[in-house]
Amino acid sequence: MKPVHIVEYVAFQIVAFMVQLMPISGAQWVGRKLGKFVYRPLGYRKAVTLGNLRRAFPEKSDAEIAAIARGAYENIGISLLELAWFPKMSREQLGRMIHFDKPDVVQNAYNKGKGLIILTAHFGNWELMGQSFVVIFGFPVNGLAKTQSNPFVNRSINKRRTRVGNRVIQMETSLREVLRALRNGEAVGLVADQAAPKENVPIEFFGTMVPTHQGPSTLCLKLLCPMVSVFSVRRPDGSYDAIVREVPSEDLKGDSEENVNELTRRHVKITEDIIRKYPDQWLWQHKRWKHVPLLKDLQGTGAR
Repeated sequence: MKPVHIVEYVAFQIVAFMVQLMPISGAQWVGRKLGKFVYRPLGYRKAVTLGNLRRAFPEKSDAEIAAIARGAYENIGISLLELAWFPKMSREQLGRMIHFDKPDVVQNAYNKGKGLIILTAHFGNWELMGQSFVVIFGFPVNGLAKTQSNPFVNRSINKRRTRVGNRVIQMETSLREVLRALRNGEAVGLVADQAAPKENVPIEFFGTMVPTHQGPSTLCLKLLCPMVSVFSVRRPDGSYDAIVREVPSEDLKGDSEENVNELTRRHVKITEDIIRKYPDQWLWQHKRWKHVPLLKDLQGTGAR
């Protein structure tokens, strides 16, 4: 036990307590202001964010890039305070807050009984959306999650993640637990948009070939379980649209390297399309292109 862990946990609990004194709309308002503050004047990861945006959207002006960046910081601020507020949220309120555009696609895929891989991204509020499957569809999701360095904060966050019936699979035991869940016909949720080690197969993402995790596609083809991508898109009123896209795989017979790469290309393209449509709702602060050369024109961008 490190003293800093205790300090961090106490601070986390105090912030969560204060947030829960507000209505959800108040927490969202404060979260938006927090995001603006972190973007400017703090500027945390601002250079990374602007560089990523310049790489992804070379055709956009500095003003457009800056507007997307500010929106991305506001989005993460809102999402964090919604997560802090979540213990106050009833199942009924959660069900009213998330609106699936194609619930039949999710339900039919799960009803096949072969297990279900649900892919999402650090987009909108992915944590809140992950809780909604139990309420709306009646089945829990086994969510793969990275263990936080602070064990007290990690326990508190996982308590939120499992509050309505979901389960958490820690990265350390992920493969064994994911296989068990899928073979039992359960749903597994994966956030599949982060940078993979440079040894992974490169897949095109925003015009650049980047190393990409092949695990979801390998599991899908090896176990013959369906795969869907689901993304939460924040509405102006603070609720969310859950955009569902089936990732077709039935035409790919076997888990050959070629088929795994093709299925990975398909789900990455779906993710890119949703980010292009709502660019201010993705986590641009992440170093997604860290294993590819920097573009010369990323240096000294004038975006504010």
